Amino acid sequence: MKKIVLICPSLRAGGSERVMSELANYWSSNPLLEIYLILLTNQKQYYRIDSRVHIITPKHNYKKNFISKSLFKLKILSFIRSNCLKIQPDSILSFNERYNNIVLLALRGLKLKVYVSDRNSPFMKIGLFHNFLRNKLYKNATGIIAQTQSAKTVLGKNTKNKNIKVIPNPLREIETKKQSKLQFEKKIILNVGRNVEQKNQLELIKIFNNCDYSKWILKIIGSGPLHSALIKKTKELGIEQHVQIIEFTKGIDYYYSEADIFAFTSLYEGFPNALVEAMAHGIACVSYDCPTGPSDIINNGINACLIPLSNSKSYSENLNEMMSNEKLRIKYSNNATDVKRIFSIEKTANNYLDFITYQ
Repeated sequence: MKKIVLICPSLRAGGSERVMSELANYWSSNPLLEIYLILLTNQKQYYRIDSRVHIITPKHNYKKNFISKSLFKLKILSFIRSNCLKIQPDSILSFNERYNNIVLLALRGLKLKVYVSDRNSPFMKIGLFHNFLRNKLYKNATGIIAQTQSAKTVLGKNTKNKNIKVIPNPLREIETKKQSKLQFEKKIILNVGRNVEQKNQLELIKIFNNCDYSKWILKIIGSGPLHSALIKKTKELGIEQHVQIIEFTKGIDYYYSEADIFAFTSLYEGFPNALVEAMAHGIACVSYDCPTGPSDIINNGINACLIPLSNSKSYSENLNEMMSNEKLRIKYSNNATDVKRIFSIEKTANNYLDFITYQ
């Protein structure tokens, strides 16, 4: 039996936490594997973990000040090292940029196979100190998992690690039942994502305002610091009757099931889970070609529409065309659902397992 240790900062709501939980749950059903999940912070768990997974959490936590965080990181180094020495795993897989550095430092000098994976854009700045550590420490990782081809290129150049594998995120289990359109007075454009600058939803509202939206409603599902600013923008433009800013909910599949178009405007991504989920639901999608991810998923003009980043004029024109052209929406919808095969949990989890156990 092979022992695998998974290391993640937490299981709060988020893309990397979802992927880690799905890998743990999928592998736990394999009688030849024993799965350990080490969480590095004590936070409320959003994702369900199979009872066969051994979950290990620290007894201590930190306060939001420099001294407390610094002491916490020192304790976490010992926490990671002591638990891995006790378990003696065949492979270790760690998620998230800054915490990967901590894991590699904690396990330095031990004869353990350690694999790391960054979960955001490789172009995202994580601070001079952590950038320096990543470029030094990742070189000695047994392997690196990148979410996209462009991420692999950047990581290879910066870290000089030769063992980098591209494995995209798995598609979560979703309910794809379409709602009856007869119950909706207007057609729906959907955006799902945190209300932060990265998701660029303020620009999406402006783009929507430049379209013929008389028969449409834009729904933005998410929570975050820009939530009030989004509502304010709809009022400034006088389109609050056509735009709904809705707090994120666990019942997100309902909103996917009623949508006619999915509009993705992120400025950067690690891997755009929401875009894949929308395509799996058979929604006609339009997306900025941001770094990184959309270009790995979208075959422009075939299964969705890909727009050069920050070209809001082109975005408005293409979105407006999709809104007025039902045949085009049906074409994109029919071709989009192939992502369910490409990004299945079975395929992704097996690719991860092959990489971290047979290298």
